Amino acid sequence: MPLFVAILALAVVLAGLHMLAPDHWIPLTVISTRLRFSRRRTYAMSAFLGILHAGTSATLALIALFIGTIVAGKYEDYLNYGAIILLVIVGLYFIATGYSERDANDDISGASISTVLSISIFPDFALLPIILAGASLSPVDLGAVIAAFALASALSLTIVVYGTMKSFAKGLEKIPPRYIDYIMGAILLATAAFVVLVDFL
Repeated sequence: MPLFVAILALAVVLAGLHMLAPDHWIPLTVISTRLRFSRRRTYAMSAFLGILHAGTSATLALIALFIGTIVAGKYEDYLNYGAIILLVIVGLYFIATGYSERDANDDISGASISTVLSISIFPDFALLPIILAGASLSPVDLGAVIAAFALASALSLTIVVYGTMKSFAKGLEKIPPRYIDYIMGAILLATAAFVVLVDFL
């Protein structure tokens, strides 16, 4: 039960945190302005894209879990080791990506709508090690983790878009995406340490 609660909380925190990054919500505001969407339609689109983003992330994670289960076979410990290694790798990946983005200046104002939408629903690799770390959970518990990730993604993205359109969250635009990457990387590394403590001590 402690592992389920930790994995569930981690999925919700990372989903919510990830959507704060400007590269997730600025494309939506650009599209809604360009196409003159009503606010209601923009919020609905935000929720929908948040769920699609979570869906592609969950699909990637479940495929990895399926392959990992087949490869590991009866050796569940290997799957646990793999989850820990992936948590560390993905954590370091986010930190390295954040560092490499420090001088980036992405302007999507001229990008096509299909390009912007494709970027918005691209899978998030942060869910992959989380699902693998919860490989010992029941299918119902894993389903709850995925559902929580999807709801947190949709809700967080909608709240951020709502806040920016109402002008009381404009400061979020000034947050460099790399800071979010650093925080997510640190959380994943801390989770790897937690899984080690829970599974092997």
